[in-house]
Amino acid sequence: MSSIQTNNSAMVALETLRNINRNLEGVQSEIATGKKISTAKDNAGIWAVATVMSSDVASFKAISDSLSLGASTVGVARGSAEKIVSTLQEIKTLIVTAQGENVDRAKIQNDITAKTALVQGFVAAAQFNGLNLIDGSGAAAVNVLSSLNRDSAGVVTACLLYTSPSPRD
Repeated sequence: MSSIQTNNSAMVALETLRNINRNLEGVQSEIATGKKISTAKDNAGIWAVATVMSSDVASFKAISDSLSLGASTVGVARGSAEKIVSTLQEIKTLIVTAQGENVDRAKIQNDITAKTALVQGFVAAAQFNGLNLIDGSGAAAVNVLSSLNRDSAGVVTACLLYTSPSPRD
């Protein structure tokens, strides 16, 4: 009768099991961290690159949020501007109608006054997060973070989109 220490098949199976356990630990670490290199001791160079890339991904999420905020602000202003244009076209139609004979100009004037108040309401309501791009009462310019640039030395600079809130600027 042979023992486990002298049984070659058992020794090969035992060594295979040990290798599988070692590899299993590595795979579990990769699954837990989501990265092939989880610490600097695994591979310092690749870990440094992965760390920079991870911070860049977090920055890109912030850029995405900033762009969404900017798009929402512009979207509110655009929607309000479209309503204002539509209302001004209605006022223009009323003015043309008032040029005709045998019309009630007092009623038309009341309609024009009401639509003018409507335009003022659209202007006042065209704000998002406290910023109104239509009335120009906000800051001198709206800055929206749009991207990050990394030069060859690794220095990161932010790129901003500038939007003037007032048509007078």
